[in-house]
Amino acid sequence: MSGLGCNYEASTFGARYPDGTCIDGYMWDLDSGDSDGLTSGGDIPCPWCNTLAHLEWNGETFKGNARQRRRARRALIKKVHAWAESRSSFPPLATQADQPLKGK
Repeated sequence: MSGLGCNYEASTFGARYPDGTCIDGYMWDLDSGDSDGLTSGGDIPCPWCNTLAHLEWNGETFKGNARQRRRARRALIKKVHAWAESRSSFPPLATQADQPLKGK
């Protein structure tokens, strides 16, 4: 178990209804199930809890120096989270990065 995972469900595999669910940070096709469990998926990173891997899978590249790349990455992560939250059937669980720092 990777420590990733949320209850993100959305149309991921081409259906008009939520046909993908996040398991351990990767999207699995809910229509591919049989008696042994889900059989298709696991290659698309979840846009909610595995956002950086999702950006890399999507082919995103960031230009500029380290500070510029970091700022661009943070801005894009916020946009991807808003997009993912608007598509999900259920509110995605908060990730550690979303939790406020204690004592601050």
